[in-house]
Amino acid sequence: MVNVVSASTESANDSAKDLAAAGRDTRSDLTLPGIVAYSAPIAGLYFFYAPMWSIVPGVYAKYFGLKLTSIATVVLLIRLFDGLIDTTIGYLSDWHRTAGGSRKAWVFVGGLGSAAICYFLLEPPTTTTTAYYLIWSMAYFLLFTIAEVPHLTWGGELTLDYHRRAQVFAVRVMVSRWGMIAFYALPLLPLYASGEYTPRVLRDAVYVGAVMSGVGIVWMLLAAPQGVAVKTVREDSWRLLVHSLVANKPLQLYFAAFGCLGLAGGMWFGLIYFYLDSYLGLGSKVAMMFLIATVVAAASTPLWMRLIRRTSKSTVWAAGVAVFSAQLLGALFVRPGAPWWIPFILVIAANLFFTCHDVAALSTLGDIVDYGKLKFRKDRGATYFGFNILIFKVGLGIGGGLSIGITGLFGFDPASAVHSGASILGLKVAFVALPLLFALIGLVFILRTPIDPRRHRIIRLRLQSRR
Repeated sequence: MVNVVSASTESANDSAKDLAAAGRDTRSDLTLPGIVAYSAPIAGLYFFYAPMWSIVPGVYAKYFGLKLTSIATVVLLIRLFDGLIDTTIGYLSDWHRTAGGSRKAWVFVGGLGSAAICYFLLEPPTTTTTAYYLIWSMAYFLLFTIAEVPHLTWGGELTLDYHRRAQVFAVRVMVSRWGMIAFYALPLLPLYASGEYTPRVLRDAVYVGAVMSGVGIVWMLLAAPQGVAVKTVREDSWRLLVHSLVANKPLQLYFAAFGCLGLAGGMWFGLIYFYLDSYLGLGSKVAMMFLIATVVAAASTPLWMRLIRRTSKSTVWAAGVAVFSAQLLGALFVRPGAPWWIPFILVIAANLFFTCHDVAALSTLGDIVDYGKLKFRKDRGATYFGFNILIFKVGLGIGGGLSIGITGLFGFDPASAVHSGASILGLKVAFVALPLLFALIGLVFILRTPIDPRRHRIIRLRLQSRR
């Protein structure tokens, strides 16, 4: 286990500073309305983001004639592109923050810009090409990153308290889920006949999401707090940047776990629409399943918060992985003709994990950012979150592209009502076996997470003495 305390022991005077800081607590500076205002832009941001992985690829394949192998190529190319922008946006956001800037400006530009790009991405011409899908996807993910990375970092800066920070990210997760719920509910409105995701639904989603994004961003600008600024005392350099990444052992364990779970989640998201619609023949129920599952997952957020208070973030994170692994095993035995509520329960279980994962993992990274500030005397918050987003997107991209590619190579055809034994085998390998393997590997790294509530309290007190 990594000793995160010894690295920060500097002199006997630090103990006196810790005792003086013990009476000060950042929780009183942060109110629930402030947390909600901070989270408000995420509803519109995730209204568009969630379907980019689970719905949009399937619609482009089913209605616009793109081949699965072409879609898989687009997904992989986007991830390579993300490799150039995620860490760059994080570094520039840190530089801007250190120079006295605000994270709000980044969220403003990225939030409005990504909503505007969705007009082209979700309302493509009838003769859509792979190049069209690729170009507008790259533009969307660039602007999404400009908003997402600084916003995540900003959440970690709102408080230094271990449990209060978990609450910040819990509220953020709930708001993001309500944005997703709004998208999933669209096909169920009386305006549409089938209840399925069609080009018309995506076209209407552009305008709904634009309104949500605008309202959330205005709310943020008017009412969200700036966050806690921790003084850093070292000049920056590329050598120090690299050192703060490779010498931060809690960060390395976190990235290993997050990367494995990103691959597992990417493979699940990449095939869940094909699994429910093309394989099980439940296309008319997909919107309802996603909607209710997301509502249940959002409602579970207080449960995960309560468990974190009683145990630790790593313990709750590991419990979520166990739930996700169990539903993967369940999907292995579901066949066409089975009662629809069985895969529905599995979708709910997967969404419970995603909510748990977001709350526990993101707030854990906020604690690791604090450790990095203490040990390396430099604020790398957005840089760490930038690498985190990079790993997340690469995991989703490689996982989604790999799962779709494997399924396509085995001959699975989304437009066909009958599937061969080989194509079904490919679907189960890519949708169940490989995600389960990656999830279990990620679980091993989670169980080695060293920063618990006691250790973080020591880190927080040292940082408060520097403020």
